Amino acid sequence: MKKKILISIIILGIFGSFLIYKNTTMPKISRNFPQIQFETEKQELLVGVISDTHIPERTKILPEEIKEIFKDTDLIIHAGDIENLETLKELEKIAPVFAVEGNMDFREVREKLPEGILLKIYDFKIGIVHSPFSFWLGSHFNWTQEKIVQRLVKKENFDILIFGHTHRPYLGELNFEGKKILLINPGSSTAPRFSKPSVAILKITKDSFKGEIIYLKK
Repeated sequence: MKKKILISIIILGIFGSFLIYKNTTMPKISRNFPQIQFETEKQELLVGVISDTHIPERTKILPEEIKEIFKDTDLIIHAGDIENLETLKELEKIAPVFAVEGNMDFREVREKLPEGILLKIYDFKIGIVHSPFSFWLGSHFNWTQEKIVQRLVKKENFDILIFGHTHRPYLGELNFEGKKILLINPGSSTAPRFSKPSVAILKITKDSFKGEIIYLKK
């Protein structure tokens, strides 16, 4: 009996060490991913943020309401799990699109899209990934995830980090060393988990930025 308990403790210890190792392995975004400067003469930009549309696996088409929500946007960011390139073509009818691949994307999508993007708007650095976590850490943003993100945004000097994957919206701020970092997960507009369908809007000026989660009515 004692031997079985000891073996169980050893196995749990090994598994726990593996999770800690995986969870503290941070993506190196700015070194490995495309760096894009979005040029504009406008004083304020409106950015549509969407993720985890999963077309055609979870649904057939984008909700019509998204077109209305994004109609005044200057660009759209898709944080992965698109599945079908037709979805990006539909979004491009509204505004220019920057997109990254997700873990469930079809091969044709993965071949065309990067794992992440460093997007610079004015003097703000925006990191875009499907998930900033190297291992599944739960269905919503938690303390462990926050610590990983803190290290990531500090290392890469981000002002904004956009991600998806959880199918649950999240909007929050990290404040350290006198700097505000905005975190945005728009949730999913087609396959939400424990939430209503949602997208996000990001307003950026030369001096400030602000995010908003928008829930679809249908």
